[in-house]
Order: sequence, then structure tokens, then C-alpha cells
Amino acid sequence: MNILLLSSGGGGGNILRSLKGLFRRDLLVSQKTDARYAERLRRVVTARFLDTNEFSLSDVPKEERLVIGANTTRRLGSMHNPELARQALEESRDAVESLLSRFSVVIIIGTGGKGTGTGTMFPLAEMARRQRKLVIPIFVRPSFERHEVEKRRYDQALRVAEQFDSAGIRLMEILNDRGYADANPEPQSVVWERMNLPIARALRGLLYVLSDLSQVDPSDLSSLFGGTGRLRIGFSELDPPPGEEPGDDQIQAAVRACWDNQYCAFDGLAGTSLVCIQGDWSNVVDGKIKGHLSALANRDLRESPYNPLYARASCSPRPWGVTAVLAEYTGNHPALDIDWSAEKITSVRVNPSASEARGTPLDVAEGVAVALPIDDAAPSGDPAPAPSFATFWDFARALNRSDPEALKLASNGAEGVGFMDGPELRKLVGTFWFRSVFARLSSAWQEHLLGVLVEHATISNHGVRSGRRTIRLDELTQEERRRLMTESSLPEAVRSDLQFLVTVATLWGEEAVSRFTFTDVTEAADPSRFALLLQPFRHS
Repeated sequence: MNILLLSSGGGGGNILRSLKGLFRRDLLVSQKTDARYAERLRRVVTARFLDTNEFSLSDVPKEERLVIGANTTRRLGSMHNPELARQALEESRDAVESLLSRFSVVIIIGTGGKGTGTGTMFPLAEMARRQRKLVIPIFVRPSFERHEVEKRRYDQALRVAEQFDSAGIRLMEILNDRGYADANPEPQSVVWERMNLPIARALRGLLYVLSDLSQVDPSDLSSLFGGTGRLRIGFSELDPPPGEEPGDDQIQAAVRACWDNQYCAFDGLAGTSLVCIQGDWSNVVDGKIKGHLSALANRDLRESPYNPLYARASCSPRPWGVTAVLAEYTGNHPALDIDWSAEKITSVRVNPSASEARGTPLDVAEGVAVALPIDDAAPSGDPAPAPSFATFWDFARALNRSDPEALKLASNGAEGVGFMDGPELRKLVGTFWFRSVFARLSSAWQEHLLGVLVEHATISNHGVRSGRRTIRLDELTQEERRRLMTESSLPEAVRSDLQFLVTVATLWGEEAVSRFTFTDVTEAADPSRFALLLQPFRHS
């Protein structure tokens, strides 16, 4: 994934400077332990500072400056006039659109109250959306009550948010009002720095997920950012001493701090969300983090819209922690139509032996490092080789993007894919985006997949508490499985099997669950909560 970090105006530039400082430190640390990983990160993330004032960018490397509207503003700034900033952007439209076209993800950071950020935030997001990019706009609303800006400029900032709402583009809106405390009066500069750093640290965690979508499919991100409403981002450090696991109190405090980002503009129900866990610890800790977040999101609701996507940034340097991007639940919305072609990567390999024999050339553009398989042309008069997919996962990705050959293959009798790994298929079935893939498969394909899962997936028949009784997994109903998934204290090993059974029953029907083999586990008939927590260690 190639990512553009684009600031708009001086306020957005300050936040981007903080983020760059954190990311630069990470690269230096990674360079010492894994030089190839550090170089890949360096290539996929590009920073640009957009402004109408050339002098405000004097401390920015020349290659990262993007001064717009040279004729409109004479490079002297927008004079706190949003309309002048919009005219400057229009003057430089071709250059800006050319920049946006080279990236799949565009993160735009700006602040209201003056000219450039207020005048260009929404037009920039619109440009990126028209190019079918995944755009993540972060806009800081200034405080009128604390005398940061006068009423006229405050109203201008409000209109920026209204523009995003009218266009149906989700906005991450930061409220400066919430950074002040009457009990502890502080200068504006101190408040701004205290608010900027959490934004930068949260974005740092998000970059690790977006730069490597091996755990989260792009289609999931299209669903996360689809629809109307606000976004909220949070980060909390969870960094135990080397070789130690974080304790329960540390985990709960970190999850609560990540969830309670008081500066963001929405605190209602969360829908589809992305959780990035950074840390070298056991799956037990991961399970507790996920469970506590689910408990906060579900709020004891019988039917909660919370639908998290999980990713693990295992290679991220310290300090570790938890990053969450939460989408405000405003109903069910179609996924965004995102053009991922800027990646210049195809998961479909045609005649792979020929291309591998020659090697895979690299097409390296600014901020992009991508692989382009090139295949030999078919001899004159011979039919072109039939497309093949290296793995079923590749086939599913292509099908999810409506690839013509994948659609054709999906309609036949489950033929043409030579490699299907059972454990990998189980992981794939557990992804959010596989539901749309499943609906496109023929009944023969669906039955074939279930057969592979039944053959390779063995379920440990854990005992779980349901009310006052202990019940085995093979005895649970679908309703009981769904309810138990909301239990924050559920061990990760049990949660994984439960989630798998819920998915199977959802896709293939309740009767499909009875086809799986449930293996007995050695434990007391009425296990305590402590015994349940030890289960992952017993069966690992």
C-alpha cells in the first residue's frame, strides 16, 4: 500500500511534523534490526506539506514542499482568506491531482480558523475521492470559547465540517475546545502540542496497518470508511519491560485510554472499526485487548453494530500500544468504490513459471515500490495461456474486485484452483470481506469449501459458562455463540473457535456446524475463570 500524508496549511503542517518525527525515529530503530523492512516502510509512505505561504515551509525539505497558487498569492499566503486559498488550489489543480494519482491512500491533515486549511481541506478530499482514493481527512476545529479565533472564522470552520457531511465523506474532526481545562489554565501552544501528539502517535500505528495489508483486505477498508458520520482515532501506550507481559490492570487502562479520545467529535455507537495492536506478547494479551474493546463498544446492547477488523503490527519498534480507528455507526452503507490500481500489483499470476524464470522487475515511482509480473506473449497462432491463481486467497481477492476471470471461475463446479490450504482457508473465512466473496461462488464451490474446512478444521470442545451452567461448544446454539462472543473475559483460543463456528453457521447454515469434529479437552466439568484463561497454554 502506498500512502500520501498531505498537510494543508500551517496547523496541519505542525501535526505532520510531529508524525514525521515519530516515523523517522521508527525508521532509524528498524534500520538497525531489519534494514529491508525499514526501506520498505520508507518507500511506501510519502509526506507533502501543502501551503500558500512559501516562507512557512522554510524548515521542510524542498522535495516535500507543495506551494500552491503562486500567481494567486505570490507565495505569501492566503491572508487568512479561505476563498483566496481555494483559488490558489484551483490554480495548482493539475499539479495536485497528479500528486494524488500516485497513491492509493491519502491522509489529509488541516486546521480551521485561518485561510489555507479552511479553504482547501474539503476540495482536496473531493479531488482524492473523485480519483477513487481512500481518503482519510483529519480536521481540527478551533475554539471560539477559548478565544483562539473570532466568531467569523469559527463559523468558517463549521462550514468545512458541513461540506464533508453533505458530500458523504467521513471526517475525523478534532475539537480544540476539549483541550482546555478551567482547573489548569495553560497557554494555547501547550494545549495544541498536547493534542497534536496523540493524533500523530495514533496515525503512526495506522501507518503500519495501511503499509502492509496482509492482515486487512483493502475491501474491508472500503467498508470502514463508507457512509456518513465521523471517525475517531485513539492510541494508548502498552509497553511492558522487555520479556514481560502487561498485567490486567495495564491492559484495561490502555484500552480505556485508547477508547476515550475526548478530543474527537463523536462519542456515539461505533460501527465497523480497525484495531491495530503493536507489541511482542502472547495471544492471551491480544485476546484481552479485543475483549475489553468489545465490551466498551457493545455497551450491554443485545444487538451491537460494532464490527472490528484486527491487525497486528508485530515489527513496529517501541513504544508499543493499541491504535483504534472507530467509525460512527450511522446505518448500513455500501462500501466505497476504491481504485487500488495505484498499487500496480496483481495477485493473479499468468503463466507464473515463465515470469519467475526471468525474475520480477520493479517499477519504483516516487514513494512507491511495487512488483509487476510480466509474462511472455503467447506464440503467434497459439491461444493465450489460461489465467491461474497461485492460492485460493489470491482467487478470493480477485473475485472480491470483480475480476472477469475470477467471476468466470466462480460460476463453475469448483475447478481450476490447484492449491487450497485448510488452515489458510479458515483464516480467510474469518475475514469480514469474505462474506461478499461467498455470495458470488456457485453452490458447488460453497460445498467444496465446506468440505475442505470440515476435513482440516478440528474444534477443541471447550467448556464455557452460559449463565449458571457449563456448556460445550458443540452444544451451543447460534444465538448463544453470538452472545458469548461479547464476553470480555473469554480466552482467545475459545474466542477463535467460537467466531469460526458463528461464521460457518452464518454462511452455510446451522446444520453445517454438526459436520465438524469436536475433540475432547481435559478440564474440570465446571472450570473456573482462571482455568479458562489457562486453556491457550494447555493446547498450544
